Amino acid sequence: MSGSENVSFIKVSRVLPVRRWQALRLIARVEDFPALVPAIKECRIIDRDYRRTITSWAVEMDGIPICWREEALFDYKNFIVRFKALTGDLESLEGHWSFLEGPSGTTEVVVEAAVRIGVPIMDQMVGGMITEKIRGVFESLLRFFEESIIDKRYQKMDSRGANAVSGFGVIGHPYNFQHLIQYLRSLNPNFNPPSPGFLGKVFDLMPAYVSYDIREFRSATGAVTRGAFISCNIIPEMLALDIENVIRKVVDSCKVAERQGLGIVALGGFTSIAGERYGDVFLKQVRIPVTTGNTLTAALVVEGVVKAARLMGLELSKARVTVIGGAGDIGSACARALAAMTREVTITSRSSDNLKKMEKVIKAVRHAKFRGSHDNNEAVRHADIVVAAASAPQSIVDISSFKSGAIVCDVGYPKNIAYAETDRNDILIFAGGICEIPSEFNPGFDIGLSSPRVLYGCFSEAMVLALEGRYENFSWGKGRITREKMDEILMLAKKHGFCLAPFFWGRRVLSDAEVAGIGKTAGRI
Repeated sequence: MSGSENVSFIKVSRVLPVRRWQALRLIARVEDFPALVPAIKECRIIDRDYRRTITSWAVEMDGIPICWREEALFDYKNFIVRFKALTGDLESLEGHWSFLEGPSGTTEVVVEAAVRIGVPIMDQMVGGMITEKIRGVFESLLRFFEESIIDKRYQKMDSRGANAVSGFGVIGHPYNFQHLIQYLRSLNPNFNPPSPGFLGKVFDLMPAYVSYDIREFRSATGAVTRGAFISCNIIPEMLALDIENVIRKVVDSCKVAERQGLGIVALGGFTSIAGERYGDVFLKQVRIPVTTGNTLTAALVVEGVVKAARLMGLELSKARVTVIGGAGDIGSACARALAAMTREVTITSRSSDNLKKMEKVIKAVRHAKFRGSHDNNEAVRHADIVVAAASAPQSIVDISSFKSGAIVCDVGYPKNIAYAETDRNDILIFAGGICEIPSEFNPGFDIGLSSPRVLYGCFSEAMVLALEGRYENFSWGKGRITREKMDEILMLAKKHGFCLAPFFWGRRVLSDAEVAGIGKTAGRI
């Protein structure tokens, strides 16, 4: 383009989850563009050969019609397509598409163009605005390319994957504001945090992203899958401020998993609220199968409680159980399972309606007596077993309220009880719903666990399902976890080398002998 007066420049790029030749083929099929982008009214081929096309374009942007005839030259060796307007409403429009090879079979598609309106006075006054509208057309085109690629990928998959997708994604987030700062310092040890107000707002603006790419995760059977840890930029305190914003962020995190071509994604921590509260409404916004991972988590909680009771000399048939947050998805599943083994189950909840519903559920088991309570501290005073299943940013119970010899399984997120400081040696507190895994999982920053070989049950469930090629919404909705599904996922987990993690309290791993010693201190053994 001769001269540079009143010339505006455009550069737009997007990573597409296909190889370079596939991306170039999409750009070459210009006749498909009107079906993808509403602003493109016509893109008609006038002449075409192997390296050159002449096309007629009609575009309407916010009521502004622009027409031109364009020549495109294809450089297949260098993966470049050069284009230039030959005639039309614009004095000049020319540029090129380039296709840059990315990781894992992806392609960064870049379009660069120079535009000159060529109308006196108007060029200076509104030329920039027209250019921005043209930029929007290019952005829309690339976005629609990406969405159509992903749509076709997930339409092809059936319950066994159909080779269209593979692997697992796990979505996590900082468990509080201090954890966020800790993570940022892992990236820059000299990081001096700004004010919480500023940092929180900037954090809220960030999109979801892959923070840990797992190229190979190997099962005990020798089966191999891949995966990704996806950071969802929420902290629990945000839930009270704008739940709709949180759900949008969880949807965006699932979209990141889709762009990676993963087969299933697990919602960790507070992101599981999307499944518990929004259910099928949420699923309509994503293509990838989603699981909360709550079924394996609940199964591990029950297995851990049963093991702890055996080591500490507690006879389950005579035990009293309290489930804090027992009306939630994990809590209710644990309550139902333990009601079949014990003599009394107390459920705590802030909602009287939820307590009434759980009373019917526990009584249907026809074994344990039911009690309901709104007071966590009072509810645990006489409990032999406490399952803390309520996720809350702050502590939900006072450790001094537990009776001597109590077994306390903290399955909430964050684990306020398991990490609380105490000098009590007559109770067992352990982080529940935790799995020992067959390969290391090390995202490079602290996720609140004792070793790279242990992982949250919710994440582990997605890994197991990916290894099995079962890309389905295994744990979804609220109150749908059955004992049969708990047994099924636990059996599959053990097949692949996943098992109950060693007990750990805070950062300290407890041996079976140490757990038995707590029982002796409390006078149980």
